[in-house]
Formats: sequence, structure tokens, C-alpha cells
Amino acid sequence: MSLSDNADPKVASSTPHAAPAPQQGRARRRRALTRVLAALAIVVTVAAAGGLLWQISAVTSPRTGTFTAPEAYPPAAVAPVLAGSDAEAPVPDLASVLPGLLADPRLNGSLSASFADALTGEVLFEQESTTPLAPASSMKVVTAVAAFQHLGAEYRIPTTVVAGPTEDSVVLVAGGDPTLTVDGEGYYTPYAASASLTELADLVLEARGGTAPSTVYLDTSVFTDTVNATGVTSAELATSTAPMAPIMVDGGRMDNTEKYAEHYPDPAMVAAQEFADILGAATVEEGTAEEGAAELAVVHSAPLSALVDAFILTSDNLLADAVALQTGLAVEGEMTWAAMSTVHASTLADLGVDTTGLVFHDGSGLSPDDRMTAKAFTQMLLGAAGSQASSVFESLPVAGYSGTLEDRFGSAEEGQGVVRAKTGTLTQPTGVISLTGTLTTADGRQLIFSLISNGHTTGTDPVETAMDEISAAVSRCGC
Repeated sequence: MSLSDNADPKVASSTPHAAPAPQQGRARRRRALTRVLAALAIVVTVAAAGGLLWQISAVTSPRTGTFTAPEAYPPAAVAPVLAGSDAEAPVPDLASVLPGLLADPRLNGSLSASFADALTGEVLFEQESTTPLAPASSMKVVTAVAAFQHLGAEYRIPTTVVAGPTEDSVVLVAGGDPTLTVDGEGYYTPYAASASLTELADLVLEARGGTAPSTVYLDTSVFTDTVNATGVTSAELATSTAPMAPIMVDGGRMDNTEKYAEHYPDPAMVAAQEFADILGAATVEEGTAEEGAAELAVVHSAPLSALVDAFILTSDNLLADAVALQTGLAVEGEMTWAAMSTVHASTLADLGVDTTGLVFHDGSGLSPDDRMTAKAFTQMLLGAAGSQASSVFESLPVAGYSGTLEDRFGSAEEGQGVVRAKTGTLTQPTGVISLTGTLTTADGRQLIFSLISNGHTTGTDPVETAMDEISAAVSRCGC
């Protein structure tokens, strides 16, 4: 509604005023007005008395009668989105159905499959389950489990500003957060609302009594490795992910409205320059904070639980790698791909996973040189179910409803709402598809499963559809 639609009704009338009347006429009008007001007072008094008598009568002699309620129109019963599990439900005999399902000609490559009972951990079916294969984005589930185990769901990544080497400088100390925004609105806002550079700058100015420094030094010393993980090409740093850095705005995207937007070649320096502009500093230089430098301000990322939701639901490679490196820093004391690999391997071993043949070059699964097995995935999720990492199950996409499964299961509608799983697809090289998560059978038994296909030649869509139909068939199994 425009402002003209809200014009003030208390404006003066444009009607011309009559000329003043003689004094005698005004006296007669006053006497007439007095008589009218007196009569009106009598009417109001009588009406009030009558109303009081009616109220007393209603209390002492209440009227009775029959009240008929209007016909109700209740909404149709709401269909449940998630299937419920039943601990008393029978354990399905998957050996009677899965061999035929896994023989699907669309799955003409190497196929690793594992299905287990979520309640007892009993292995219900395996096929080449210990064969190490490239897992693609199912690797993000490993990253989530390790992060939840070591950092906790409430952990937040800090970004700090400390006093610089001169009175006229400050140091922006990167802590590993790629989700910063300029002003509170950005790419990750719908999923994992983060701190903004504007907020950080305001805090710095407050700490400095309102005086802006002339120089901002950027300290990225926390990250001491290459910008890309082993197996990730330079071309993939342009859109599939970003050159890794311990501070970024909107994950380094040039366009914060697009997932696969082009990324800045040096996202950390772009973030520092943006911060300096907001702060009012004239120059930005690389530098390192002095030991014991006074802290001026600190802001934090969204909680880890929100970060995991974001990179699991949307399969964000950059954010998954950033969280994996943050876990490596917390456990091993260094933000490197090697530290991340060590933490992932030890975390899985602690959860009872056979780590033979497993390889962790990154936390996103973008590297085609990563290796996981279907059995390792199911063992990991079984171990996570009884640990601090159990939060991972809440982040998994729901078939037909959310995340990367929102548009899947069109030909397998029985699986919608009963399958929750992380997808995985690599386009370079082709022939890498995975699906890892949980499902509930028609009887109510909850299962944990993983399917990994490498080397198929039938195309991405046919293999994804085959995996959807396999998991859906198991979910309706009353066998």
C-alpha cells in the first residue's frame, strides 16, 4: 500500500466557513443546546438502568434452550512425512529379494552393497561390501560424524580481530569460517546464518573508541596446506568448490545466489578487503598476529549442527571440506588435509569400523581418489547411532521431500518419506554414484544401508533411479 493510501483523515475541511452570527442568536442556540443535552442525559440514564435490570434478570433467571453447533469441516488427515519405526517389527529376509534387485542391468559397474539392522547391528545382506570404491558425496557423512564426535553440535568457528603491530593497524585472524556474510544476508543465510563482516567491524570500532585503523593485516597462518585436496583439479576450484582458505565470504562465491557460481581465486584476500572497506581502513596486507596481542573483537559461525545440515542437505563441497579441516585442527592441532585424514580414520576405527583400504583425501568426496566401502558406511552409522554423532541422522535428506533427495524417487514413490540418505555423484570421472543412509520397512524395522557404484556406463540418471527403486523395494519388503 502506498503512502497516499494512508493519508491522514484528520485534515481540515475545504468547505468555506459561514459568517459569524449576532450575539443574541448565539444565546438562543446555547439555551436550545442546554435543553437537548438535559433530555439526552435522561435517556442515557433510563437506558443504563434498564440494562442493569436486564443483567440482574439474566443472572437470577437465566434463559435456557437448545444450541446447535454449525457443521464442522475438519481437514483431511495429514499424511506422515517420515515413517515410524517399531522395535518389535520382524527383521526382513533380504537375501530373498536383494540378489535379484542388485542384478539390475543399469548397475553394470562395480557395486558395493551393505544392509544392516539398525537396532541389533546384524548384517542382513552384503555384496562386495569390503571393496574400496570412490564414494563421491557420501563421504560428507564421514565428515559429519567425525565433526560431531570431536567438536559437538554446538561448536562455532571463530573469526577474530586483534591489535596490530602499530596503533594504526589491526589483524584479521582467520579461524576457518567460509560462511561469513558482508551484512548478515548471504549464500548460507537460509541454512546456516553466520556472522557478518559488518558486525565484526562495528565491534572493532567500538573497541578502538570509534577510530578506524589505516591498515588491516590478514593472518591466514592457521591453514598450512595446498588450496586443493589430492585429486581435485584446478578447474574444479572454479565452480565445484573454491580454493581452500581459512576465511571467506559466502564460500568464496562471486554470486552469492548460485551454488555453482564462479569462485574468487583468492577468497581470503577478498574477504579481508571487504572487511577493510567496511571498517574504513585504507590498505590490506598479509601478516601474522603477534603472540599475546589484545583481542578487539570476535564473531562466530552458526553452530556445527547447522553447518552439517547445510553441507549434507545441499551437498556443499567447500563447506564440508572446511568443517573437515576444522576437525583436523581441533584434534591434531593443524589445519591440513593430512590431519583431517588422520582424524577421519581414527574416528571410524573408534566406532568399530574396519578401515582396511579406506582413503580420505578430502571431506567432501569431490576427490575421485577417496575410497570407502559400503560395509564401512554401515558400520560407521551403526556406531554413530549410540554416540555423540547420532545427530547426523537428523541431517540426512528425506526421499521426495528435502535436500538432494527432494526431486528423487519419482519412480519409487513407496520410498518417499521412508528413505533418508546422502547422495553421491561424480561427473568427472563419470561412473561414480552412491546412496547411504537409513530406511524403514513396511513392518516398521529400521535398517542402515549403503550402495556404491563405480565404473558403470549406463549414465547418471539410470543408476540413481535404480538405487532409488532398490531402497524403495526394501522399504516395502514384508519378507
